[in-house]
Amino acid sequence: MKKLLISALALYATAATAQNAVVSVKDKETNSKDEVVASYYLPKTVFDIEIEAVNKHFKAGPYASDAKRLFGTAADMQDKDAWEVKNVRIKQRAEPDPAQHYKVYAAYGSTGSLISLTEMEILRGVNLPMGFNTASNKCEKPTANNCREKRHGKKMCEESREFKTNFKYKENDSVPDKGNAEFAYDLVNSLRMAKSDLLQQNGDDVKDVNAFLESVEKEEKEMTALFYGKTCNEISNMTFSVSPDKEGNLEVCKFSARNGFAETSENISISIKKKNSTSKVSNSTGKSGYVYRVPAIADVEIKQGKNTLWKGTLEIPQLGSTESLPAGFFDKNDLKALFDNETGALLQISK
Repeated sequence: MKKLLISALALYATAATAQNAVVSVKDKETNSKDEVVASYYLPKTVFDIEIEAVNKHFKAGPYASDAKRLFGTAADMQDKDAWEVKNVRIKQRAEPDPAQHYKVYAAYGSTGSLISLTEMEILRGVNLPMGFNTASNKCEKPTANNCREKRHGKKMCEESREFKTNFKYKENDSVPDKGNAEFAYDLVNSLRMAKSDLLQQNGDDVKDVNAFLESVEKEEKEMTALFYGKTCNEISNMTFSVSPDKEGNLEVCKFSARNGFAETSENISISIKKKNSTSKVSNSTGKSGYVYRVPAIADVEIKQGKNTLWKGTLEIPQLGSTESLPAGFFDKNDLKALFDNETGALLQISK
């Protein structure tokens, strides 16, 4: 952040009679004889909504059709994906609001021309001292209005290893080869019996019982997966930027348990409902003044269908109202004003 200080000491003698004015860039030019010494924006809030979802990739086992016959329980024989939202985080940041852009007319050197701005030209203060520290600004660089969505994903798991299917054995010359499914079934039962015997005997003849049990259980899991399949979880993190300009429901993204973040999916939406907000200081004179925000307090809820993913209460400046301090207020009084660079609210008036 930087401080923009506009002054001309050589013209200071004319300051006492100067008529300062603050005019919206959307309005007609003022009749003021003074020049435009500065312009500023009020901030608007942007929500960066990060959605963490898990994609469960299921791969059917090669012997799924034999599961019912051998184990008595049918197995799923089709590969499929299933999506689920695991976590939602919401962050607020400020951007200049093009609908709240103002020009300041004043004589150079007048107290009212000492305007402090952030790097994004958001109003920070009037008549602040030159040494005022504005490093607390947290605003980021402005982004294009059409950049509503930011995506980034990360795969958090390795694909399941290939299934073990190269089984066949001959017990003796008089017994035919066993099929792969039967061999795997026999091996699963053998592993279960070995584990049961070990637990019953307390593992007296095994030096490292835990290591052996872990090895047996791992092998049993691999064999059972030949019938009942494997699942690999992939984590995706997507960030969607939304800047609400009214109450009600606003789409955040498309999402469904079947298709994940697909354009044909169902909506994840953000619901905004304002609470009452009050003004701190108003310009009762009706004259031109430094416009600032009175942010609205709103209940915010992010939902997927009827399921609530996130809920909280937040300040949303663009849904509130605007007030103003008279432009000549700072010339007649050696006063200073400090504004919140993230909400545009009046924080302090002091000498």
